[in-house]
Amino acid sequence: MVDFAEINYVAVLIATVTTMVLGFLWYSPVLLGNAWMKHRNLSKNEISGGGAMTYVLTALTALGGSFILALLLTLTDESTIWTGLVIGLLIGISVSLKIGMNYLFEGHKLGLYLITIGYHLISYVIAGLIIGCMQ
Repeated sequence: MVDFAEINYVAVLIATVTTMVLGFLWYSPVLLGNAWMKHRNLSKNEISGGGAMTYVLTALTALGGSFILALLLTLTDESTIWTGLVIGLLIGISVSLKIGMNYLFEGHKLGLYLITIGYHLISYVIAGLIIGCMQ
């Protein structure tokens, strides 16, 4: 049974912030931002970065994902870094497969798909490691 009292809310917040920082780096020129722009046929001038509401909603989705991950970890016999890694990986794979369905019907290129799912896979694995070792 899901036990909200077992959730380490500090770990959820840390995982949320980590997800946001990874996204900032992932889609910046530091990591894959240039490749992402190329696959999307965008120039730096065409990217606004979104308004304040975009960042608020992005933070809420990251918080929701981290919270659900923490909830799933309460279902295990013992939350460890290993269970966090496994459950984070499974969620990341599940999200990636579902995103793949959209990419197939939208006709996006494989490179764009790999950039997108790479972010989700890595962010869920890192979030799982954080929550698993702190829960």
